[in-house]
Amino acid sequence: MMKKLICILLTVLALLATVSCEKEPPVNGDASFSAFAVNGVTVALDAEASSIIAALGTPIASAETNSCFGDGKDKVYEYTSFKVQTYSSKGTDYILSVEIYNDADETVATPEGVRVGSSAEDVISKLGEPSNRNDGQIVYLNASAKTKLQILLRDGAVTNIQYLKTE
Repeated sequence: MMKKLICILLTVLALLATVSCEKEPPVNGDASFSAFAVNGVTVALDAEASSIIAALGTPIASAETNSCFGDGKDKVYEYTSFKVQTYSSKGTDYILSVEIYNDADETVATPEGVRVGSSAEDVISKLGEPSNRNDGQIVYLNASAKTKLQILLRDGAVTNIQYLKTE
């Protein structure tokens, strides 16, 4: 059990090391998509994180590193099928991103019903026309809210869903 936990933590730390500190270019688009919610807990981007993380329960792993986005530490909380990343600003943690990365928990999906394993056609039927699309991803941008819903695909099926804060 301890070896498994160490492996998970090392994986999370490796992923954090690959997070870019570069600013994203301005985006056009004003797609509408709902904030991620699981077990009655809404995980809205840029929301204060403490009560959300507490309501989600004990993560299976967590890690922290110096922030690329705020002025403190970025933290990652990993749950069965999703991860929540936070950033710190002036001593308060805020939600930076949510990633749905597998289908181990079938209840984990977007509020619109998109989950890992959904088809690209299912994504578009549930979320509407995307801001950008290619063989590897479907992207919904909401420039006014400075958020992005990025859905990664392999062979026409969803492999990863990311709610991301943009600047």
